[in-house]
Amino acid sequence: MIQARKLGHVVLKVRDVQVSKAFYTRVLGLQVAHEARQRGAVFLSFGTEHHDLALFQLATGETPAATQPGLHHTAWQLESFEALQDAHRELGRLGIAVEATTEHNVTRSVYFHDPDGNRVELYCDMVPNGFEAMQTLGPVSMPLNMETGEAVSQ
Repeated sequence: MIQARKLGHVVLKVRDVQVSKAFYTRVLGLQVAHEARQRGAVFLSFGTEHHDLALFQLATGETPAATQPGLHHTAWQLESFEALQDAHRELGRLGIAVEATTEHNVTRSVYFHDPDGNRVELYCDMVPNGFEAMQTLGPVSMPLNMETGEAVSQ
């Protein structure tokens, strides 16, 4: 059996690499590690890895329907719930529509879309041992009040 160490990076096909580069550097704080303008490629990093996210200007056409196979979302971890609350407010200031705020038992999350319609999740862990908690508690999906941190009854 192959035993990978970790997920190394994600590569997205985008319609306009410059628009996507601006989005991911502004919204998530990624830095440009390398840009190959002639190839329509940008490699973005948090400053440790050679790249955490790569963007290739290869996409044309419409965003795939939600029911089609493909990437569901990328998830980006924040330090704390307070950082998630700050990020939620920042998305509002940037004019980025939030699709959902969710209590998942093991995490709390904010969901929105990038310029190509890819779903993006910002999350913070809410338990110290995520693997063990996932095995015993499992995930839930309830609306979350970002001000109070309380799950909202449906």
